[in-house]
Formats: sequence, structure tokens, C-alpha cells
Amino acid sequence: MRTILFLVLIVFFMISCSKDKFTSEPKITYSSITPNSWSSDNTSINGPLLKFQLTDLEGDFGFQDTSVSYVYVRNVADSLSPFDSIPFPPIDIADKKNLNVEVNVDLGNILPPAHITRPFTDTLFFEVYVKDFADHKSNVIVSGNPLYFITP
Repeated sequence: MRTILFLVLIVFFMISCSKDKFTSEPKITYSSITPNSWSSDNTSINGPLLKFQLTDLEGDFGFQDTSVSYVYVRNVADSLSPFDSIPFPPIDIADKKNLNVEVNVDLGNILPPAHITRPFTDTLFFEVYVKDFADHKSNVIVSGNPLYFITP
């Protein structure tokens, strides 16, 4: 009888100590950059997309009245520069509670200018974090794959 009670207590303790998947502080996980190469003379309207998975308890992101939440991105090679802020892309979900969504961020406006010495290929990695309307900052991630920025 004691053994059964002991096992029940251990199981109950393990269940009660499990971490919640959703917290008030947003959590992001890197997914990909597509395409992984980009030319400085590309005339496309959109740039390469940085994709990451976002989880948040309240889901307070996007556009709300006059407030906008942002994605903050910085080129790792230029670590002394401030993070660029990009308005949070629209996310289509019915219920924002327990938010778990893939976010696609257009990097076209923050890519460096073309190099004077041509041809040149730059290997770029990015640091990324997000802030919600309650000013909770997420963890900072680094893109796992490089973006090859080509100056023809």
C-alpha cells in the first residue's frame, strides 16, 4: 500500500512540476530564411523571409488601436548597431490566447547597401527578438542558416 501511495505521489509531483508551454514572456524559435541567397540588384517588392515560431500566453501582438508591436532584427556582423524595428506582420488567427504561430518577417528593408568592390558575397546572420503590447521581451535568437547577400 505504501508503494502505491509513493508512486502516486511521485507521478503527481512530476505532473505538477512540468513547465507550461505558454508564458506571458513570448518565446521564439528559429525556423528558416527563404530564399537563402539574395542579390543586391533584385527588383522584387519583397525581400527574403525570416521565419520563426512564436508562442505567447496572451497573444498580444500585431496592431491594436493605435499601438503596434515590433520584431527587432540586427545583423550579427554589425553588433554595435541598434536593432532595426519592423512592424509585426499580420497574423490571421481567431483566438489569440495560447498563441502558437509561424511568423514571416520581410528582411528587404534592412539588408546592407551593395558593396563598392564587386563582385562580393556577404554571409549574413541575424539576431531577432519580439516585444508584445505589455512590453514583455522574448528570448533573443540567432538565425541558424546564413543569408548570402550577393553584390554582382
